[in-house]
Order: sequence, then structure tokens, then C-alpha cells
Amino acid sequence: MLGVGEGVGVEDRRVTATMAWRSTAGALPRVGAPCLWLTLLLALPAADGRIGMLATELTSSSFSDFVKKSDRVLVDFYNPSDPQWSEMNLELQNAIREVRNVGSAVQIAKVNINAEDALAKQYVPNGPYPQLMWFQHGESTQYHRMLRKTKNVVDFVLALDRDPIQAFDSEADVRKSVNRAVWAQVPKASPMYKMLEVVALKHMDTVEFAFKEASGSDVRWLEEGEFDNAKYEGEVSTEALEKWVRAHLIRSEPVPEPQEGDSIPVVGQTFEELVLREDKDVFLLIYAPWCGFSRKFMPTFEALARRVSHVTSLAVAKMDGDRNGSPYPEDFSWNAYPTVFFVKAGTRRPVVFHGNRTEARLLDFAREHGSRLMVQELDASLNRSQKAEGDAAPDEWEL
Repeated sequence: MLGVGEGVGVEDRRVTATMAWRSTAGALPRVGAPCLWLTLLLALPAADGRIGMLATELTSSSFSDFVKKSDRVLVDFYNPSDPQWSEMNLELQNAIREVRNVGSAVQIAKVNINAEDALAKQYVPNGPYPQLMWFQHGESTQYHRMLRKTKNVVDFVLALDRDPIQAFDSEADVRKSVNRAVWAQVPKASPMYKMLEVVALKHMDTVEFAFKEASGSDVRWLEEGEFDNAKYEGEVSTEALEKWVRAHLIRSEPVPEPQEGDSIPVVGQTFEELVLREDKDVFLLIYAPWCGFSRKFMPTFEALARRVSHVTSLAVAKMDGDRNGSPYPEDFSWNAYPTVFFVKAGTRRPVVFHGNRTEARLLDFAREHGSRLMVQELDASLNRSQKAEGDAAPDEWEL
């Protein structure tokens, strides 16, 4: 039985849904992702016999030197107190053996979060654990995933252990290899190619960036469905191309019509507009309609929205996480329903709410993490409301 503040788990589907590699010669992946086994086998350095078949245990004293001495490092932040840790660790060790067998020399390490609290707070401050994080040239990247099955971990490593842009002879070759790609026929010496490299580095585990040397500039999205062969016609800037790529990757319900209600409905396509705001702090609930814990918490969340409805610098929003994806999985990801994020105005990195899901606790959380203007307005609004209506303190029932 789930305890207070817990919810129904949901698998991290980004890799399993976007990185189905070939398992046999000639087999096509179900969804788009790099799967050039032959290319990988030829391009990756042969696994050095000295490279371990076990993850290296790191501490605060050894961490920095370890991640800096190799170009690419995968670090597993784990909790040995987790009842399932032995099983999950076995999956990781199997994954290490598999990536070694295909020639990957990526260094793989692990950090015990109980023994190395400072490292855990620095790199995975919001949890949950275990969580895999990719380091490149000694620096952490946006690639951090909650994966545990052997195949998913292998796919994740091989997707990142490669050059960000792959050369192809034709569009037909691209379509035979992956189900989703940015197909660029541009001069390699052009500003467009440099821009493609920058954006490709941000999406190595979700979409292939395929390239062919050409005199013109033709960049298209290849994927079966409504976006197939869509041409990029924006300006030559990383910001514009990044926005174009994310728009094609977002899983989203249709944008809803304006509706009555207390909290603001968000879908994948409106996520950036309604959640990442310059003028408001935002509470965002990720829920699933079929989840009993979500249904039980929803009245409390809607009551919170009503209580702060006069606070103009605070928005209370909700999104069906089963039907909509995160356009920024490096910052907004969830593995259970319900999950509550708080986003301070003008920022892009949320804080995850943990604990008893009551109005009082949520309001305290907003005071702790909110902007100064919002906190001042919130307290003034609540004081006026209590004086006018003689309100008691918010109900403290717990899940």
C-alpha cells in the first residue's frame, strides 16, 4: 500500500518510446531513434580489456576527477535502502555487459545517495532515485533518466555514445534506419550545419539528425504521420530550430477551448506558454484520470486554486500526464501520479513537492519557494479572506 505523499508509478517512456534499436539484422525499430548498429560497431572504439564490467563506486573525493578524465560518463545515483535495489542493480550490471559487448567504452559509475548526500543534492536535487545522469567532457548534461530495465539502459547509452549528426547517402537510407529524423541537406561549412550540431546535442536520445553534403539548404522532419516531410523555414538560429524540433516531439492533446474551472488546463502544446511564465509563479499538477490517488487529491488541488484565485502572481494549473508529454524532459519528468511541480516566475527549473498533500502544506511550499511579490500578495489575500469570511485554517486531511 502506498504511503502518504506517494502515488501510482509510471514508467519513464522517453527511451522506450523513442529508442527502439534493431535487435536483428534488417529489423526496423518501432519508433524513431538512432539505431545504426553497424555504424556504431565500426565507429565506436573497441572496448578496452581494462574497462570494468562493473560500475565504479564514486565518492565526493573521487567524483570530479573521474568524470573529467573521460569524454563520456554515465553515473547512476542510487538508494541502497530501496527494497528493489538488488534487482535494479542486476539490470544495470547486465546493461554494462551488453554495451561492452557492442564495443562501447563509456565509463559507468554509481553514487550511493545515502553516503554522498551533497553529490545527490548537487546533481539530482529533486530525486527520485535511482536516476541515471550523462556527463560529457566532465560536465553534467540535460540527459538524466529514470531507467532500470537492461534494454532501456543499453539504448540510452548507445544513443548518446556517438556523434550528434550522422552522415547518410539518401533520404531512403534515413527512413530505412530510423522512424524519426531531422534530414538536413546543407553545406557542412555553413552556419546552418553549426546550428544543427548545437540542437542535435540536446536531442540525441529522441531524434536522429541526419546529414548529406549539398549546395543548398534543405532541412526537413521525417516521420510517418502528420509532420512527415515538414520543411524548416525559420531563421538560422539555434533558438528557432530548437523550438521547431520540440514542437514536433511534444505529445499533446488538442488545445482545449476556454472553460470554466478553478485550475488551468495545460496540454503539451501550451506547456511553455502556461507553465514557464515571466509574470507568475505556477503550481503544476501532473495527474492521470485513471489514477485513484490523482482522483482523491484533485478536490484539494481545486480548492487550492479557488483559495488563491485573487493572487494575480500565482497560477494553479494541471496536465494529464498520461496523454501529454513534457517538452522539457530534462527538467520536467515524472514517474508517479500525482506529481506536483512549483515553478518560480522567470525560471525554467521546477521544485518538486513532497509530503502530505494538503492545502496548508501546499501554501507553505509556495511561500518557501515562491517569488517575493507572490508571497506578499498571497499572504495579503489570505489575510483578507480570513477576516472577511472568518475562515478556519485549511483542512489538514492527508492521503
